[in-house]
Amino acid sequence: MGMASIASPAMAAADTPMAACVAARANAADLSGVALVLRRGASTVFARGEAGEAGSTPITAETRFNMGSMTKMFTAIAIAQLIEAGKVSLDDPAGKYVDGLTPATAAVTVRQLLTHSGGLGSIFRPDAEAVLAGARKTRDYKPIIATETPAFAPGTRHQYSNSGFVLLGLLVEAASGQDYADYLDAHILRPAGMTATGLTLGEAATRALPMTRGMGWRRMPPPGPNGTSPAGPARQPGQDGQGPRKMPPPPADGPLRPAPSMGSYASPAGGAYATVTDMARFFRALLAGKLVRADTLRSFTGPQIVAAPAQGDRPAMHYGFGFGTGSVDGHRWFGHNGGAPGVNAEGGAFPDDDTIIVVMSNRDPPAAGRLYGDLRRIVLDDARLASCT
Repeated sequence: MGMASIASPAMAAADTPMAACVAARANAADLSGVALVLRRGASTVFARGEAGEAGSTPITAETRFNMGSMTKMFTAIAIAQLIEAGKVSLDDPAGKYVDGLTPATAAVTVRQLLTHSGGLGSIFRPDAEAVLAGARKTRDYKPIIATETPAFAPGTRHQYSNSGFVLLGLLVEAASGQDYADYLDAHILRPAGMTATGLTLGEAATRALPMTRGMGWRRMPPPGPNGTSPAGPARQPGQDGQGPRKMPPPPADGPLRPAPSMGSYASPAGGAYATVTDMARFFRALLAGKLVRADTLRSFTGPQIVAAPAQGDRPAMHYGFGFGTGSVDGHRWFGHNGGAPGVNAEGGAFPDDDTIIVVMSNRDPPAAGRLYGDLRRIVLDDARLASCT
C-alpha cells in the first residue's frame, strides 16, 4: 500500500490540514480517547481526555484501550492462516476440532461461525458471570460454549454471536496446538509489529479505565456492529436476532463512574487491549500481505452474508469472515467496531483510498463510532477536508 510509518505528533499540534481537522472534530465530539488517520502517506494522531476518573492521567497516543469486538478480526485472521496452512477448512464442522460440544453445535461449520450464521448466542449473560470473571485462558470459556445449542438452523440467517467466536478461538488452539494468546503473539501481533496489544489488562498506568454513565451490560446488546459502523446507516441488525434496532443511548445525566468489570482476560470474541497505532499497524500488515495472502484477505474482507437487508434507499449491509465490509459513498472498506459500558472502538481500512481510520474511547458507545463516521465522511472527500475546522 505504500503507507508511511505511523508518526507520533505532538498532541496539541495542528500544523497540517489533516491534523487541524482531526483535532477540531475530536474536540467538537468531546472525545475521551485517541483518533488516528493514516492517509496517502501522512499520519495524524490526536489524543484528549482522561484515562479514568476526573483528575486522572491524561490520555496519550500510547494509552491502551479495551477494543471490544475489534478483537474478532484477530480470531478471523488466525483461522485464515490455519486455512492457508491446510489445517482447517471453511466447511469443517466445529466438532472435528473441539470436543465436549452439544451435537447440534458440533455440526456448525467454520464458515457459519465466521459469518455469525451458526445460531449460537452470547457469552455475556447473567449465568456466565462466574466464568467470565475467572477466565485466565481461552479454554476457561469452554463451559459456556459447551451448554449452547443453535437457536435456528445454521446457515439460514445472520445473528451476531460472541459465543461463535469463542468457539473459533478454541478451534484455533486445537488446530494449531498452541494457546490462543501464544498463537496471536507469534503469528499476528509480532509479525505486524504490535507491541502494545494483548489479551490481558497489562500495567494500570498504560491503559484507559472504562468509564460509563450507567449502561448495565445486561441491558446492552453485546459488542459488535451497531448504528455507528462504517457502513453509515443509523440502524443495524439487532444483536438478539429480532431485526434492526438502535444501540440504546447512555443516560445523558448519569454520573460518570468506572464500568462494571467484565473480566480481566479477553476472549477470542472481544476485550483485547491495544493502542490506535497498533491497530493501524494491524491493518497495514494485512494490506501489505504480512499476515495472509492477498486472495485470502479479499475473501475474508469481502461480502459473505447479508447482515441487514436493503430498506428503502438504504443498501443491504454485509459481513465477511470476521470483518464488517461494504462500500460507503463509493469507498470500499473493511473493519470492525466494539462496544460495551465504557468501551467504544472502531477501525477500518479503505484500500482504494490509501486510508486507515481508528478511534478508541473509554466512554459509552457511540463515543468512538460517531467520531469515526464523522472523520470518514471528511477525510475521504478532499473538498470537505479542505474546509474542515
